[in-house]
This record gives sequence, C-alpha cells and structure tokens, in this order.
Amino acid sequence: MSTRRRTIAVVIAALLAGLCFGPVFSLSALVLSVGVVCLVAYTVTELCRYWPSLVPWRPLLIIAGGLLAVIETVLQATTMAGLPTAESIRALGRGLTSWQLTLESTWPARPDPDLVLFIPLLVLLACLLGIELLDRLPPLVAVLPALAVVGVSQVYLALTGLTAVLAALGYGAVVAALLAPDMTSRAERARRTGTLTPLVAAAVLTVVAIVGGFVVSTIDPAGQSPYTLQKTQSVAAVGTRLTSPLDELGGRLDPRNKNTVVFRYQTPGQVDRWRQVALDDFDGANWTTSHPFLRLGSELTPGSDVRVPVTTQHAQVELKGLTGPWLPGQLLPLAVSGAVEPQVEPIGGTLLAPEAPDKYELTWSKPTVDAKLLLHSGVDTEAPGGLGDLGAAPNEVTDLAGDALADRRATFATALALESYMRKRYKLAVSPPLPTGHSWPQLRRFLVDGQPGTSEQFAAGYVALARLNGIPARLVVGFRAPAKPDADGWYSVRNGDALAWPEVAVEGVGWWPLDPAGEAEAGKPVVPGSAADVTDQARAEVPPANEIEDPEVAPPVAGQDSGRAWGGVDIPVLWVFVGSAALLSLWLFGVPLLKTVRAFRRRRRTGSAAVVGAWAEARDRLRAHGVAVSSGMTVRDLAVAAADVTDDRARAGLGTVARSVDTALWSGAPASREVSREAWAGVREVRRGLRSRPWIDRLLAALELRSFFSSYK
Repeated sequence: MSTRRRTIAVVIAALLAGLCFGPVFSLSALVLSVGVVCLVAYTVTELCRYWPSLVPWRPLLIIAGGLLAVIETVLQATTMAGLPTAESIRALGRGLTSWQLTLESTWPARPDPDLVLFIPLLVLLACLLGIELLDRLPPLVAVLPALAVVGVSQVYLALTGLTAVLAALGYGAVVAALLAPDMTSRAERARRTGTLTPLVAAAVLTVVAIVGGFVVSTIDPAGQSPYTLQKTQSVAAVGTRLTSPLDELGGRLDPRNKNTVVFRYQTPGQVDRWRQVALDDFDGANWTTSHPFLRLGSELTPGSDVRVPVTTQHAQVELKGLTGPWLPGQLLPLAVSGAVEPQVEPIGGTLLAPEAPDKYELTWSKPTVDAKLLLHSGVDTEAPGGLGDLGAAPNEVTDLAGDALADRRATFATALALESYMRKRYKLAVSPPLPTGHSWPQLRRFLVDGQPGTSEQFAAGYVALARLNGIPARLVVGFRAPAKPDADGWYSVRNGDALAWPEVAVEGVGWWPLDPAGEAEAGKPVVPGSAADVTDQARAEVPPANEIEDPEVAPPVAGQDSGRAWGGVDIPVLWVFVGSAALLSLWLFGVPLLKTVRAFRRRRRTGSAAVVGAWAEARDRLRAHGVAVSSGMTVRDLAVAAADVTDDRARAGLGTVARSVDTALWSGAPASREVSREAWAGVREVRRGLRSRPWIDRLLAALELRSFFSSYK
C-alpha cells in the first residue's frame, strides 16, 4: 500500500480540483461537500491501512462512504432523521445531469442541489481513481483524475490572476509530495533518483507553466473574457417562442387600454424607466434577440464593459395586469427574490419567469457618471449585438443616415446629435389611430415620407440610422416611470406608460438610454443626478452634427503591450518570459557543460591528483543517480551502495578505479601515467554502465546540481 504522505497528496489534489469550481458557485458553497467527500475517502484508506483485509473492499467502501457524504451535505433535505431515503437515491441520479443545468445559469450560480451535485461526485471519482492508481502505477499517474476534474472546471470558467497562481502552486506541492523519496532505508534511497527529484520536477513544471502561459496569452490576449463552455451550451439550447413586448406595444397604447394598471412598485431611489426586453437582431421585418436566457444565479455582477462606479438599488414590484413571462426590470439586474426559477438574458438585462409571481424584489446596479464623462466618451463597437444586421435597408434611408450626421465619426456626442436630429425632423403621433409596425415599410414611411410615429417607430428608426453611421445601438421595450407615487407610496404603471427607446453602447459605461421621441421624461420633474438629468446636461453641450469635431486618434504608446495588468500591477510578461527562458536554457545547457568542463580539468591533473580526480568523477556520477555518498566512503563502499543502480559493467569500472586508487595512494610510489589512464578508463566504464538506466533518470542526473556544492572535490 502507498505511503500516507502520497495518499494525502492525492486526496488534496482532488480537493483542489473541486475548489477550482469556485468561480461558478463560490468557495463557501463547495468547501463543506467537497471537503467531507475527501475526508471520507482518506478515512477509508487509513482503515484499510490498519486492517489489510479490507483492501479488496476499499473501492466499494470509498463509493458508499462518499455517496453518503454527498447525501448528508448536499441532499440533506431528502433524508429522514439523517438517513437516506428513496428520494435521496433519485436525487443522486438527477445529479448526473446537474452539470448541464449549471451551464444554463448565470455565475456564481445558486448552490441548489440540482446544480451543485455533480461537483462532489466528480471529486469522489477523482479520489477513488487516484487512490487505486497510487498502488498500481507510478505516483504521478495517480494525480491525473484530479487534473481531469481541474480541466472540466476550467472549461466551465477559467481561473485567472492570483487564484490561478495559488492553484498552480498547490498542484506543484502535490507533485513534489508524490515524487519525494521515502527515506526508509539505504537500499530504498539508492533506488530513488535522489532528493533533488521533487525540486527538479517543480522547476520543470514552473517553467512549462510560464512558457505555456505566454503562448496562450499570445493566442488569446489578456483583456478578453476567459473561455467558458457556458456560451457554447446555452447558445445550443433552444428557447421557447414567446410573444415580444414590441408586438404588444400598439395594443397597450390604445385609448381603451392605456389607463389599465399593469404593475406597481416601491423603491427608495429614483427610477426613470422599466425595461421588459432588449432587441438587437433585425432582419428587415422583425426585431428579436439571439442571446440565451440563463437561470439567474445567486448574483449577477455587471459585465466587463461597465468600468465606472455603480451603486446598488432595489425595489419591490407587484404585478397587476402583466401575466408574464416578461418581468419589469432594470439594465443591470443583480438578483431577484420572490420569483420561481427566474431567468435572465445578461446582455440585455431582460428578466423572465415561467410562472409570473404576484410580487418580487429586484436588486440592480446603477452606473454613476457625469455629463462631462458621458459627452467625451466613445462608443463600444465590440458590444454584443450593437452593430447587428439591418436586413435590406432602403437606399433612401441609407442616404438619409449619411446626411443626418454629416459623416462624422461615431461617438456618444454624435449619438446625441442623431437624437436631436430626429427630435427636430420627425413628429410624434398623438391622435388615434396610432401607427404601428417596425419593419422597413413602416420605417420608410416614417423616416423618408415624414409620417408621424410613436416611440416604436422613433426607437426602431434611431437604431437603424445609428447603425448605418457606425454607432452601436439596440431597441428596448418597457415602460416609463410615473411622475408621482400614489397615496400609499407605491407607483402605478399603466399601459399608457408603455414605451420603446434606443440604447447606445458607450465605451466604459455600458448601454445608455436615449429618447429620440421625447416621451420618456415628458411632464416629469428631472431629479438632479439621475440618468435623465445627466443626459440632459450632455445634450445641452452638443453642437450641431456638422460642427462636431472628430476625436483625435491617440498614437500608440511605446511599450504599452510589453506588460499585462494583474491585480492593478503591471506585469512585464515578455520580460518574465525572456528571463524564464534564459534560466531554463542556462539550466538545461549550462549544467551539463559545467560538468564536462569539470571532468576535463580533473583529467588534466597529473600523478596521484589525476587518480583522485577519477575517483571524484565516478563518485559524482553515481551521486547524481541517487546513490548516498559520504565523505569517508571508499571506492569499494561506493560500489556496495550503488549496487541497485549499476550493472556489471559499471561495477567492473568501479573495481578498476579502486585498484588505481590503492596503487596511487597506498603503494608508496609515485602514480604513473598508466595508473591515471587506468583510473579514467574505469570512469568510462562506469558512465557506459549507467547508460542502461531509464532515460528520465539519466536526464535528471545530467541536470543534478548538488555535486557542485559538495565539500570534497
């Protein structure tokens, strides 16, 4: 049976593998279940160590104990008086598909048993395979199951920054513990490749990690989001066809329906609008979105496109005339409580619930910006869906788009200029029957023929003109917030408040709402510091489109790509790579070269010194192969110590060296050239005999460093 130290190393490797799912569920949600499974696996192994008769049953005992640990830590709700039930067994079966449900959730996901169950099961499998392989194959093979689990975790969401470094250091320690020799006897020490082996292995792994990281960063540069299987899995999932709120907009604005209350809300903060859906795909007839809907996890943080400070706000929402599944929400939702299995489309902030709740609480993030920052910001052309297709745009609309902004470069200032252009050029329809529709025929009548339109045509027309000018924009449908609350402090939102508006992707800020129809804030007091107030201040500073100056393109800063930002610290990745490669080259080529030079200098000695040099060379060669050497050891003592690592040829060579040493040091006569030649001939036989050893042992011996620091040369 393997040593206790190696068993602990394998179990720790499985523990670290499970914790690598931390970014998906958070470490606090995994520590208990994963830790207990590993503890059970180790306990079973120790019991088998004390009672060897249990060893044949060890796999079954690990499985049974591990599954019981999973039930008690993850599926405790299915137990009765702490004992597993039939429901516990069924829940374990459902755990085989929980990996897929996790992919369909935002991260960090809620640690529900139906989602998190597959992780302790994977850790249990890694413990089982690692412990069994440890007794049958070389130690490093036993860590492969844990590394496979790590690979799965990185496909879900790759570790980055300090977390990745700590995980790598943890596995470096595991490898060192597996490779460290067991110093139980002199014969055992001789069979090992030396105490330097763990250090050599750790050094090799470190250099490979650095080089591999440099290669990966070259292929997939820093600054991009890490790869995640969530994108592939969720995009492949087929969503249910739902009626778009955009198609319901005309009916809500009908005079017969406009006074019907659809929902009420209460919030201590200020709300300008409530969104239902964001649409960024347009084929010329319909506005849709292709972004996947995911189960809303424990909390949804703002994306990397939002780099300004945010504040947290919350509101209670009570549905009245809305039957779902679209829930009124905000641009950057954090969490929803009170709804069953809420779903979110993270790109557009759209919320959906298969079963519409009577009441729920919404928490969201609100960007904090001022008008100056907004006005001088560029647009984010990389925003998903911002510059999507427009179908076959009429030629008249294409010509109109160029005239609207005088071919100015796309910035937020030009986005505001386009909004001003539409407010001045087009009229808002106020008398029934109100126009409906958002396809190119309706948009052509609105944009080219000058027919009055509702917010539906204003928003769709703005998005079309903006995209034709290179401004990333999308269409949003929702409701404007009422100007005043009811007597009970709640705000009542009616059908007549239904609204469509465009959003523009602003660099560093995220998506920002505009109001080309001028309806969103009509008749409402502007609250200082609100999004409407900030936008109004920016509008006041924007000149006409033909007077807007294109921003200057800043020249690239010399050496700006020579480093990578890591935790706010600039890391010169290129120089780290060059330095690491230089150290690796110095080690791989410098150490064998120094040993060659040392042997050459020893051989050039004369008389007894040449014989002593031959003895030192043979001693250092064997020491590099793991033979324990002491300062008082004779050549014959060395031959006995090296019996397990040498063949007949090497032993004969050591005998030749021994006879030469006796002649040179104990005969009383000066050592002749023939004696020194005989000694070095024995060294050659030792070297040839060591060539029969495994290649990995010969490689490690060639890179061994201890002989350079011995006190006897």
